[in-house]
Amino acid sequence: MKKLLSIVVLLTLIFGGVSNSSIIELNRCVPGQNNFPEFKKADWKSLNYNKRNVILYKFHAQPKKDQHGQWKLVDERSSGELAGNEKYIKELVNDGYKKLTFLEKHLYSINTNNAIVTHVYTYSDEYWKYKQEYISRFKRLEPNRLKNEYTKAMYRSFYLTKKTRVEKYNIVDFFDNKIIAEKKGQSDIYPDGKQSILIDLEKLTVTSNLKKNLFDDFQMFFKVCTTDEDSGGSSGGSSGTAFFVSNKGHLLTNNHVVDGCEVSKITYKDKDYNTRLLATDKTLDLALLKAEIKPKSFINFSKDDAKKLNKIYVAGYPLGKGLSDDLKISSGIVSSLKGFEDNSNELQIDAPINPGNSGGPIINENGSLVAIAVSGLAKDKTEGINFGIKSSAAQNFLKSNNLNPKISMYSGIQENDKLLEILEEGTVYTYCN
Repeated sequence: MKKLLSIVVLLTLIFGGVSNSSIIELNRCVPGQNNFPEFKKADWKSLNYNKRNVILYKFHAQPKKDQHGQWKLVDERSSGELAGNEKYIKELVNDGYKKLTFLEKHLYSINTNNAIVTHVYTYSDEYWKYKQEYISRFKRLEPNRLKNEYTKAMYRSFYLTKKTRVEKYNIVDFFDNKIIAEKKGQSDIYPDGKQSILIDLEKLTVTSNLKKNLFDDFQMFFKVCTTDEDSGGSSGGSSGTAFFVSNKGHLLTNNHVVDGCEVSKITYKDKDYNTRLLATDKTLDLALLKAEIKPKSFINFSKDDAKKLNKIYVAGYPLGKGLSDDLKISSGIVSSLKGFEDNSNELQIDAPINPGNSGGPIINENGSLVAIAVSGLAKDKTEGINFGIKSSAAQNFLKSNNLNPKISMYSGIQENDKLLEILEEGTVYTYCN
């Protein structure tokens, strides 16, 4: 879901003496080095977090010793080495390497009230089990491990690492859409030598280094993050909502729901189906999918434009399937015929839109589509300000991609049971790995 409330405006609260608070999260950070061309110009979507959040490992049949006299038990390939290279990964898996997800959570949370940045880094359960197996094997090989200083240091770094690491930073400067924050608990004797982070709010990147080196051309510890909140379901990838617009399996959703996905999937009648991405419009934030399904019904477009105070219903999967796998429906009214920053392709509603609702249908009382759920303002700063892409804009998008949506000629008010049937039969959960 797009974070429409300006990050820069919120950060001015820190230094402007305003007591209002907000939490801004840069999450699913992709680690790398900023001297690599792909990191210098790439955004988060093009780096594709899910492809990079993996490691492969293979325990040696017989342990070996390295130049330090330390046992080497395993050959591990990091996400940086793999870099989303599916062919290379497949070759390693065929050679007996095991593949696992590395991180469960990796985010930077910026609190504009107390000027604190919290870095949260959580290993996945499967990676944690792998570490425990390593430790168990290591103990059997090194019964006197604490007598060797090198071995002692290695053992501590591996064994004493917690499943979740939390680091706190004090924000000390904010300029040109950038934040500098120093790690808490450090001595003030050498201020330029403090461990610090540089957060670029425009590029959504985080650099970790000594304070005096934060602006060096080469950065070893560099990350590209996102503020996208649409991450639900069990797949570990992004998720949202889609709905049928034809009886041949065509579906509409938001572009930001499918952006970065190799294959988007839907759940229909308790079965999962792959879809093909036929077209996108990044400006409108729309995507057209096609599944090899002949749905029982699909959602028709309204023949009339929406008006203020029109009653509407929103269907979707807020928080993915983490809340439940049941379709959720909320109601409200049309509040405005313009979206954020006077966007005439959107309208504003007061019905809730949460992460996971993105791409869901917004219908009127006669069961016809008037908009597609797209975004909402940050809930800690606003209440009931949410947006949908007008069905008229979606019609033009479909026609330009050789699909003529069906227009409803019905102008009466449907009973609740009929409205429920329209939404239940036409709306699906969509996700990607």
